[in-house]
Amino acid sequence: MSTWGWRSHFYGLVPLGWALQAAGHEVRVASHPSMATAISSAGLAAVPLGDDVDFAAAFAGRIGAVAPLGGPATAGAVEPAITADGGVVRFADAVLDELVSFGRSWRPDLILWEPFNLAAPVAAAALGVPGVLNLWGPDSSTTLRLDPESVVGPLAARFGLAAAEVALDGVLTLDPVPPPMQVPMRRPGRPVRFVPYNGPAVLPPWLRRPADRPRVCVTAGTMMAGAGLDDRLDLTGVIHAVAGSDVEVVVVVEPRQREALGPVPAGVRLADGPLAMRLVLPTCAALVQQGGAGTTMTALAYGVPQLVLPQVSDQHFNGERLAATGAGAWLTGEQATAAAVRDLVGELVADGPWRRAAALMRDRVRAMPTPAELVPTLAALAQGRPI
Repeated sequence: MSTWGWRSHFYGLVPLGWALQAAGHEVRVASHPSMATAISSAGLAAVPLGDDVDFAAAFAGRIGAVAPLGGPATAGAVEPAITADGGVVRFADAVLDELVSFGRSWRPDLILWEPFNLAAPVAAAALGVPGVLNLWGPDSSTTLRLDPESVVGPLAARFGLAAAEVALDGVLTLDPVPPPMQVPMRRPGRPVRFVPYNGPAVLPPWLRRPADRPRVCVTAGTMMAGAGLDDRLDLTGVIHAVAGSDVEVVVVVEPRQREALGPVPAGVRLADGPLAMRLVLPTCAALVQQGGAGTTMTALAYGVPQLVLPQVSDQHFNGERLAATGAGAWLTGEQATAAAVRDLVGELVADGPWRRAAALMRDRVRAMPTPAELVPTLAALAQGRPI
């Protein structure tokens, strides 16, 4: 496995890594040195390679505020993060040479990677092994244009390859998104159940008993703080708006975000320590969040109605895809007034269409093949057998 950039990018690969290991296969997860703790904490073997790249510096000013929605890739805008000098390429450049070198010595039979990982498909082509793309949520790349010659070409040329010889989507794509949230695939694909993993976690005493009132979780995910974009969402204002309803509010934020919060209303719980969303969301009646793929899919898997307040490109896309299911809503910055947020949260926690749609999507997630059920397919692919 190859992962890049930020720990939430890696989290979507973890259940598949567990399934492969449990079936007796050898799994190594190659990434930048700073990712070693996140990888090893998940019970997988980390292979630190290349150099670290500062996430915030790499994407400063390069993550769009709004992305075009719904159109074909040719109609989309060029996302600054994936231009020839964008942050995605910088991460690939920092690890690619050592990734191929490690591959030549360890000789993997299969390489798996997650979206916007450019080093892994180049390495797969250089090593002559099949590659698999594991989506972490709705495929937002369908709204973006990427020029392979300028973006992938220089990376591929290091190994005597042309950009056209690099299959960015692999020979197979694993898609965890059920319809109608799913984006139609552009390549051979298989469904796989989304199994929530959000990093190490400790179950606190207050989560061991039912909530006295409907519990609403408020979060801004992990990427916003990592990219230095946490000031785009008025988290304090959102907390005050949600607390205006007759609900219990639990706030799950990164340490950096917590330090920046102003005073919060009495009775609002600021979660201490590592509290993974997979522990808190099963107890919640609603979620208010920024629209990251991992957070959105975790709530979907537990049948929790959601309100998305998107700040950057893929978050807008995820919000739109979620709204298509009826299991949640999204508001633009102009729409997200305190009154609008409070009123929508009141609707989400009630027994009504939002909750019924969320329960239906939960059932659709659970009906998808588990990562363990996909292992024989991946083993056949690694062995060159038909799938």
